[in-house]
Amino acid sequence: MARKPRVEYAEGIFHVIQRGNNREYIFNEADEKDYLIDCFQRAVEKDKAEIFAYVVMGNHFHAAMKSENESLGKVMQRINTRYSVYYNRKRERTGHVFEGRYKAAPVQDDRYLLALVRYIHRNPVRAKICDRVENYRWSSDGYYRGICDSFVCSDLLLGILANDSRVALDEYHNLMKITDEHQDMMIREADYIGDEALCAQWTSQELDPARSELDEILINTGLDMEGYRMVKNGSRKRELVPYKEAFVRRALAEGYPQNEIASFLGLTRMTLYRYIKN
Repeated sequence: MARKPRVEYAEGIFHVIQRGNNREYIFNEADEKDYLIDCFQRAVEKDKAEIFAYVVMGNHFHAAMKSENESLGKVMQRINTRYSVYYNRKRERTGHVFEGRYKAAPVQDDRYLLALVRYIHRNPVRAKICDRVENYRWSSDGYYRGICDSFVCSDLLLGILANDSRVALDEYHNLMKITDEHQDMMIREADYIGDEALCAQWTSQELDPARSELDEILINTGLDMEGYRMVKNGSRKRELVPYKEAFVRRALAEGYPQNEIASFLGLTRMTLYRYIKN
């Protein structure tokens, strides 16, 4: 028998959605999807995040995840920064890769996690990319079916379905066959995944700032990873100045105060003023 759902309010699990800038297809090729999945694994290994499900589509991704050691915003910032550097270098381009803001909807408890994982894994089927969930390579579905080991926390959901592993796997297979257009629409549009108690707790809170993170702005100047590290470490090399100036202009346009920009780059107010004037 499956165990009863436990309440696990949103300091736990979130439904994260991140889209390409202007909804561009930034995961068109297999190696691009694979690299993002590597970024997920790195977040688990380095940031101690927990990922319960994911799917990488052509122009966006979904993930059910939580983070305890770091804020979710910091974990997402590192995932997005790492992928942005890779994508811009590969495509020989500069500029924003992701939309400035990702969506993070808190998940109330196990009942809603079941619905969310079904929604995430069935994305390719709904998009008519494949006929069956298990035919899509770039989701965490295969880890739930025991095809390979993974960084994905599949044990939690399987334990919700049943205590016996074989029964749980059968129940998971059945879950992935369910088509529920009404529930899918509710999850897709939801700012929270739960009941009115969760709504009251979270609707008054701003989960993430609307403006871009400073690290993302710096990456989007066109710096490669080495240049990014040099700037963050306070390098004063002349070839980095155009990138710093571009960063300052964008950060000011996003509404960041001058003292925060100067502190981020390790600049004096006089140097910052010179960058602004230029």
